[in-house]
Amino acid sequence: MNTELNKDDERFAARAKRLLDHSVEELDATITRRLQHARVQALDAGPARSRSAIWVSGLAMATVGALSLSMWLMQPVHERPHTPALDDIELITSAENVDLAEDFEFYHWLADADTTG
Repeated sequence: MNTELNKDDERFAARAKRLLDHSVEELDATITRRLQHARVQALDAGPARSRSAIWVSGLAMATVGALSLSMWLMQPVHERPHTPALDDIELITSAENVDLAEDFEFYHWLADADTTG
């Protein structure tokens, strides 16, 4: 079926080309020159850009740049890790805690004895 469509397309394109070539041959010289002149002018003109389009694109670029800069500057500052307060340091270094640390093996044995018995 695909080959049938390709053959039909080829026949259609060939017939359209013959009709267009025949219609071009029938044009008089004045119309042909005018068409060629219009074609050359259109090719020389190129794409027209208005001043407003240039200003709009420049303004859009400036806006994107300002927005990016403001978002970069507004990032949260990473704080330092929490340091223990002076009260906590005093609790850690007190004499009572040192005594508890010396008897640590006893407390460990006591905890094991409670769970097994």
